[in-house]
Amino acid sequence: MKFQINTFSVIFKNFMALAILVLLLSSCGNTKYHYKFERGRMIDFTQGEWILNRPYTNYNEERIGNIAHREFEKILEDSLFTIDELRREMLIPAQLTFDPSKEYLLDLKTATGKDYLINVQSNMIRNEMNSFPSKPAMGSITKTNEAGIMIKIYNLNTQELLSESTVRGIATVTRSADQKGLSYVNNAETISMQGLIKLIKRYKKYGILD
Repeated sequence: MKFQINTFSVIFKNFMALAILVLLLSSCGNTKYHYKFERGRMIDFTQGEWILNRPYTNYNEERIGNIAHREFEKILEDSLFTIDELRREMLIPAQLTFDPSKEYLLDLKTATGKDYLINVQSNMIRNEMNSFPSKPAMGSITKTNEAGIMIKIYNLNTQELLSESTVRGIATVTRSADQKGLSYVNNAETISMQGLIKLIKRYKKYGILD
């Protein structure tokens, strides 16, 4: 009976941890997101095969990479290939350059036979407070958490930049000494993940999928 109780306790704790993570990632957390498409907001995702490069990030490469793969896979399904998949069969770098030259793109086309390259960058810019910012001893104080995300998509057949988009997430909170209660705010790590999800969903919203 004791074993059953302990097992239930572990399951419950894991469930709560997962629920909290989902809540944090889905919550606005005082964050405002500002989107910009320099070019290529409406992309035709129905043609060709796509390479997803390893992400450029100052946060957690594996976590950002997993998010990018999961969200783009919802759009491209089995037409999406990660750079790690291709390296098992081809002599290509572990991470492709973020701003490749036309010669580089042509070489990549020749080496892989794929049609498009997706580059993702997700960086924390400012991280001045944790998720529950504390009050100052006196007066008031304003702090900001911020992250910037960029996606570039290249056409390997024409060696041209097909799409460039950015989103900047900014969470600003002012706390005063006499303020009661807690304030929740997204930290820069959460903004970098949440912003990436939101930006890829913009591609899904505006793109041609079938």
